[in-house]
Amino acid sequence: MSSQPTSAGTRVFERFMASGAGRATRALFGVTVVAAGLAVVPRPAGLVVAAFGLVPIAAGLFNLCPIAPFWGGHFFGLRYCQPRNGTNSD
Repeated sequence: MSSQPTSAGTRVFERFMASGAGRATRALFGVTVVAAGLAVVPRPAGLVVAAFGLVPIAAGLFNLCPIAPFWGGHFFGLRYCQPRNGTNSD
């Protein structure tokens, strides 16, 4: 039994999230969460929301996916973007 995701759609999503556009999307989402936490959500809950927003920012900057191991994916986004040489080493 393989530990790889079985759905082709899942692989497409994973590759997008590991791409530059996906990384930027995660970072932008994090900035939005931080801004909402500081500007919209009343304190002290707003500070907690803002702190949580740092996770997707870091994930985008460092190309990490903290939740991917839950569905059998890789924690490091680089694993999805490596050039293929015709063999499947995963």
